[in-house]
Amino acid sequence: MSTRIGNVPRLRTVPASINAELYNIALLATLRLEAPLRIPLPGLRTIDAVINRNSWICLDRAMYDLPALAWTHINPKGRDALHTPVDCKLHYYHIHANISAHKVLTSLYGALEKALANAAPGQRGKLIVLSLHK
Repeated sequence: MSTRIGNVPRLRTVPASINAELYNIALLATLRLEAPLRIPLPGLRTIDAVINRNSWICLDRAMYDLPALAWTHINPKGRDALHTPVDCKLHYYHIHANISAHKVLTSLYGALEKALANAAPGQRGKLIVLSLHK
């Protein structure tokens, strides 16, 4: 699956950051599910998100998958703990994209949670016993 963000002019690019909770669940989804992951966003009728490890792109299905927003240059190496935000660049491709950016991220979190829950509903974790005895 590919996107055409390189062929579409950006209206604006700003430095941004992604909160740790959302970044961590997106990373988990790309590790457990197929990557790139295309996921419809609830509450946003025609918007899908395409998630890779280094970019998140919101596409409008009604406009032949033209991008509306994109978080690129996601740099997890710039943080020193799991609870700190991840720096990136936010690109706006639509004139009203700045209005919906927060709603996109909120919706994306819920969609990723649901996708992960549905992926392996009965799969249990594995307990590893650590022993200090030689």
